[in-house]
Amino acid sequence: MRQKKTYLWVLGFGLLLWIFGLSNTGAAQPTLGVVWDNSEENPITDRQLQLFEDIGVTHIEFPAGISEDQIRRMDSLSFSILIRNDERFYTLRTLEKSAEEFGELNREMLQTFEEYNRIAGFGLLSQSHFKDPDFSTAFEEKAESLNTFTDKTLYYVQNRQWVPLNSPGKPFGRLINDAPFNIEDLSVFDTHMQDHVEESDNLILFVHSKWLTQAVEDVPELAASLKVYHEEGHWSFPMPYQEEHSSPANWLVFALLLLWIVLAVQVKFIPNARPMVLRYFFAHRFYIDDILHYRERYATQSIIMMVVHALSGGIVVFVASKMLISELGMNALTYHLPWLDWFNNGYISLSIFMIVLILLFQTISIFWLYFPAKNLRNMSQTANLYAGLLYTDYLTLTILISFYVTGFSAIPVTILATFYLLIWFINFYLTAFNTARNQTSDKILYFILTSGLHTVINLSIIVYLILQTDIIDILRLSLSL
Repeated sequence: MRQKKTYLWVLGFGLLLWIFGLSNTGAAQPTLGVVWDNSEENPITDRQLQLFEDIGVTHIEFPAGISEDQIRRMDSLSFSILIRNDERFYTLRTLEKSAEEFGELNREMLQTFEEYNRIAGFGLLSQSHFKDPDFSTAFEEKAESLNTFTDKTLYYVQNRQWVPLNSPGKPFGRLINDAPFNIEDLSVFDTHMQDHVEESDNLILFVHSKWLTQAVEDVPELAASLKVYHEEGHWSFPMPYQEEHSSPANWLVFALLLLWIVLAVQVKFIPNARPMVLRYFFAHRFYIDDILHYRERYATQSIIMMVVHALSGGIVVFVASKMLISELGMNALTYHLPWLDWFNNGYISLSIFMIVLILLFQTISIFWLYFPAKNLRNMSQTANLYAGLLYTDYLTLTILISFYVTGFSAIPVTILATFYLLIWFINFYLTAFNTARNQTSDKILYFILTSGLHTVINLSIIVYLILQTDIIDILRLSLSL
C-alpha cells in the first residue's frame, strides 16, 4: 500500500513538472527584429535573408521607399514586414504646418503596400515631440483618419520604442543598438536578451541589419546562440574575450589645464594682473577708482580674459548639452537647424558657435559701454572694468568639469552652467554701474542708453524667438528625446 502511494506521488509530481514545462514553453518570449538601414544603397540579398531566417529573425522593418519588387520577394519567407515613413523630428508647429503633406505621404504608403500579405504594420512618424500632450492629441486626430485605409497595426517610433497607436502605453518593440558594430556591444545585447527572456516580455528586440550581419560574421558564437534560442527558447551566449581598454584622457581636463596655464602666464609676465584680480574682489571700490582715473592703462590681461571667457562658454555649452541632450536629441536639433552641424558633430558645432557668439557680444558690449561714457578717456578703461568679474570663470569651469568627468548628475552641472550665463549677463549691468560712479551729469541718460536699451533689446529678442520662431519647440523636442 505504501509502495502504491509512493508511486502515485511520483507520478503526480512528474505530471506537474510536465504541465509546468508545457506552460513555460508557451510563455511569451522576446523575438528578434531587424531595421533595414537603406534599401537603395544596401539592397536586399538572398544570403542575408537566409541568414536572418536561420537565426530566428521574425520581423524586418523597411523604409517606405522600398520597391514593391523587393517586398514580393518576402512572400515565400516567414518574416513579418513593417514599413515606416522617414518623417521625423516633428514639433507641434511642424505637424500643423505640414498636416496635409503628412496625411498624403502616409496614405500613399498605405495604398502602396496594404495588399501584401506579409505586411504587419505601418510606421507613421519617428522621434517627435510625443511628450507634449498637445502634440500627441493633434497626431492622434490626424492618424485616426488613416485607419480607414488599413486593418494593419499603425505605430510610431519614439526614442528606442515601437509604440502602437491603439495602445500607446504598451510598446511592442525596442531598439537595442543603433551604432555601427563594436565587439563591446555584445555585452549590452546579451544583457537585453537575458533580462527580457527572464521577464517573459513579448517584445521584438530590434537591431540594424548592418549591425547584425557584421556581428554574426565576426562572432560565430552569436549566430549559434540565436539559432538555439529560436529553436529551443533558451538563451545562453558565451561572451568572447575582450581586452580591457584604459579609458582615454578627457580632452576637457587638458583644456581646463591649458586655461589655468594661461592665468599663470598672466600673473607671471603681466605686472598688474595679480593685483587686478585681488583688488577687484577684495578692494572693489579702490579698483574702480583706479580704472576711472586712468591709473590702470593696460588692457592686455582684460583682452585675454575676454577670450578665456568665450572659450569657457564653449566648454560650458559642450558639457551642458552632453548632459541634457541625447545624441538623438542633438540630431533633432541639427535637423531643424542644419547650420549648427558644421563639423558633423552637433556638440562641437554648438560649442564653437557659442564661442563666436560670446566674442561678438563682448566686442559689441565694450563699444556700447564706452561711447556714451563721457568720463572715460580710453576704451581700455571699459575693457578693464568689464573683465574683472570674468575671473570667476576659472572656479565655475573647474567645478563643472570635475562634476562632469566624475559622473555627477545633470542637476549640479545645469546649476553651474546657469551661473555662468548669469555672470555673463549681469556683467554688462555691473560694468555700466561702475562706469557711471563718478559721472556728475547725464548719469541717468547713460543708464538709459546702456542698461535700459540692453534690457529692451534682450527682451525683444526673447519675445521674438518665442512668438515668431520654432526655436522653443525645437529645444523642447531635443530635450525630450
